[in-house]
Amino acid sequence: MVIGIRYSIPNVVGRGVTIIKASTRIFQRNFSSEKTYVFQQKISDHIKIELDQIPIIRPPKKLKESKKLGGKSQVQAELEQRPEKVPVRPKKSRARKKATDQTSDITNSNSNIVEPYIDETQYEGEVYSDIGGKTSQNSLTDFYQGIKDITDHYANKGPDYVVLMQVGSFYELYFDQATKFSSMLGLTLTKKKLRTQDVAFSGFPDYRLDKYLQTIFSSGLKAVICDQKHDSVKNIIERPVDRLVTPGTVIDDGLRDFHCNNFILSMTLPEDPFKKDFTSLKIGLCWADVALGRFFVLESTLNDLMANITRINPSEILINDSVDIDSLISGRWFPELGDLRKYYITTYSAPANKKKLPDFVDRFTDNKKLVNSILESWTVKEVSAASMLLHYLDECLPTYKFNFDLPKRSLPDTIMQIDPRAAQDLELTETIRGGFKIGALANIIDRTLTDPGSRLLSTWLLAPSTDVKDIAKRQSYISVFLKDEMFVEDTISILKRTSDINRTIRRVDNGRAELSEYLELANTIFLVDELRDMTVKSSNSTLRKLVLPLFNEFVEAKILLKLAKRINRTINPKTMISKPDNYKLDTDITRRNWSVQPTATPRLQQMRADYDNLLESYDTLSTELKAQCESYGYNAAVRLIRELRTGEFVVELKSSNKSLERMIKDAKFEYKEKTKTSVKIVNPEWKTLGNQMLKLEQAITLEEMVILEDLKSSLLRSNLELSKVSPVIETLDTSISFTSLARDKNLVCPIVDKSTHFEIEEGRHLVVEEGLKGNIALIENFTANPCFLDAGESWVITGPNMGGKSTFLRQNALIAILAQIGSFVPAKSARIGVIDKIFTRVGSSDNIYRHQSTFMVEMNETAIILRDSTRRSLAIVDELGRGTSTAEGIAVAFASLSHLIKRNNSKVLFATHYGSELEKLILNDPELTGKVKFYHTSLSKIRAGNLPIDEKIVFNHHLTEGVSYHSHALEVAELAGFPNDALNVAKDSFKKLVK
Repeated sequence: MVIGIRYSIPNVVGRGVTIIKASTRIFQRNFSSEKTYVFQQKISDHIKIELDQIPIIRPPKKLKESKKLGGKSQVQAELEQRPEKVPVRPKKSRARKKATDQTSDITNSNSNIVEPYIDETQYEGEVYSDIGGKTSQNSLTDFYQGIKDITDHYANKGPDYVVLMQVGSFYELYFDQATKFSSMLGLTLTKKKLRTQDVAFSGFPDYRLDKYLQTIFSSGLKAVICDQKHDSVKNIIERPVDRLVTPGTVIDDGLRDFHCNNFILSMTLPEDPFKKDFTSLKIGLCWADVALGRFFVLESTLNDLMANITRINPSEILINDSVDIDSLISGRWFPELGDLRKYYITTYSAPANKKKLPDFVDRFTDNKKLVNSILESWTVKEVSAASMLLHYLDECLPTYKFNFDLPKRSLPDTIMQIDPRAAQDLELTETIRGGFKIGALANIIDRTLTDPGSRLLSTWLLAPSTDVKDIAKRQSYISVFLKDEMFVEDTISILKRTSDINRTIRRVDNGRAELSEYLELANTIFLVDELRDMTVKSSNSTLRKLVLPLFNEFVEAKILLKLAKRINRTINPKTMISKPDNYKLDTDITRRNWSVQPTATPRLQQMRADYDNLLESYDTLSTELKAQCESYGYNAAVRLIRELRTGEFVVELKSSNKSLERMIKDAKFEYKEKTKTSVKIVNPEWKTLGNQMLKLEQAITLEEMVILEDLKSSLLRSNLELSKVSPVIETLDTSISFTSLARDKNLVCPIVDKSTHFEIEEGRHLVVEEGLKGNIALIENFTANPCFLDAGESWVITGPNMGGKSTFLRQNALIAILAQIGSFVPAKSARIGVIDKIFTRVGSSDNIYRHQSTFMVEMNETAIILRDSTRRSLAIVDELGRGTSTAEGIAVAFASLSHLIKRNNSKVLFATHYGSELEKLILNDPELTGKVKFYHTSLSKIRAGNLPIDEKIVFNHHLTEGVSYHSHALEVAELAGFPNDALNVAKDSFKKLVK
């Protein structure tokens, strides 16, 4: 049975109510008939505790849960027999010393403040229990039975649920959960001995929750969080399921990176899709970022599904449980879906009492009529996907207040399609080897200063625009900013001080925001207004005409500046530096720092003035007492405290001077407690002052709570207006990021139009170029190369391995992507007709999981390109046909190139070692003559006169028209350090084969 103090909330001001912030720790002792445990309980924000009179509880030395006295437990009967008033002086408790020793390892050793400690052996009060009374010999107590019921429930749902039960300041696993997952989490498995059985048990401190959740996610599991709650009506502790945490439902700041979106995606497939004709199959998609309030829907074709999933880049994918997931991701039905294996997948079945989509209208911030009109415009597939996602979020986050922005339908026709293979081959967000961010394109081009700006840039990179006007507008910002460095520098200075408003408003709605975040929100509003004012005053008319429209919706939301001013009038700015003083038991009673400005309301202003008068009285008494101590020849630190165990106000004198006793005796003070370094005394005048200060502080605290709650309501009512702030920040941030990139990397503004031209003069690969600059061992610059293509044309690139063929292919695809996200590009000049899709077939390996050889993987990828490529598409194909015999490989390569040019009419960059063979086949095909051009790189050795210098091989990466008839494999093998014996055998074999 757990014994503790019941925390209650009085209905009137001034009845001893105070607030203990989250940093305050209260310790409780768990009494059982067999063993004593100590645990630490973290008090959540704004718990109200009645402190007028904290009585003493003295439980019996050995509690017997099953023993009854007149229908009541032994503890309850003993408590009822005691008088209401208790002695002021507490008895020393050996149990307290033991408990303090046990908890010393989890208190903050770096803090100079002694954390308050509640020892229930020294208190009387109402008793609450989370174990229960009488139990049968073969049953568990209510506490353990409740835990078992929850763990059994989720065990029946699947093997991938980890139930974390909060007990005090620890999260614990019990029964089979502890046995199964303790090793994976790196926890010590132990047992709790009960009368009837041993219970497997392991746990960790609550402040390390984020660390263990990451481990759970990385193992493909889900976490069920059961937080401890005290029901003041029933007077019991309950541990209901607070949230089910998966990668897509994360609301804890420590578990996600706000530089990028954290989308959870739902998609609804037919109950038995494997019997459907996939060529016409439509799939509903819905995705949302819970912590940022973003919500989207889309109806996708099966052919475009993986490209859409790639650009969304979800942390979790939700699929209806009627689908056989193993068959789906095997790729046997539709090969592209094999890439789903890279994602965290959850299967879900909506509840029997399923809601209709309009029932979720309150989940969105806009007016109901507008939201309903949008929902009615969705297709059946989109509605199905949205309904599944919203039901799932309701189940996972039952206590979380969703606050989604106006739902939007994504328009696939306005974005470039980049499938998973292309995103991987081009290393847009992470490298192929190792999955590192350093070395990826995103790492090179992202110079944003804010989280909203970084998220927007990440979105653009995976979904480049195909809207020529939109691209031109983004380019215009860069062009103007390059000519006005002063404006850019001032804007950068302002952007650095802004906060993530979308994130803050969701934290406010769920009671998770600190008061400092309110001030940061107000400050961001003022900073955006400062940006607008700076733009208005700019002497650059072109800049004013371009940038001012960004602020139109911000200006129309006139309530924003009023709201920001109200926040500053209400909240004490000192909270940005240090948190307000908290009333702590057994510490200094005085409070000199508050959450709310004294002028927030007339009532608060009067109470604060009265409290200041009491502080003056306190300072006067302290001065007099110090003077009295000095008259006896020593200095002493003086403070008024309220004792933890008795609730009594006492004066603490810090001094080890022996003459202290004589002064106390002469002054006729009453001794309370004495240690080697301090003494506590009782004085009526000080006691009266302490009671007055405490009651007034409690009244002020309640008044502050009313003020802050009203401010919170005003913020939430202005949610729609607040959503107008972030677009200004993110647009300016990404534009300035592109400006900085263009200036430092010598980029040019490309012409992006509706033609089918692809004309690049002296193009470069940004990432490789950056790598060469950072490698002091290489004394070479990047070799720029041109590329001129139109619809139905191809360049076939030949040359030695390591000659730069693959780099050339990738660099042109990256130039196209950079151009269509609105950035300048690494080239001397560029003209690009809008590209609708980019395909890559670059390198392959066996897929053992799907029982596919290297050649089969090649064929699957090539089939997708041949099926989906259009006259506006760019396909880059590297060494197709190498996974089979030479003759068959040549045949496949030629057939693929011919199909892409004749049937798809696409732009194709084709690298191969079958140059001479393909040249013969192409020259014999009149339809291909003139549409295919051959270029090659070469290899040479550095020489001084007739003498070789260390036999050094140099690759000439400059493209020259014609075919390379040698791949120089033996030279590359020599360069790689091939053993001489093996190299000689290779040379002899080659001579025999070419005869």
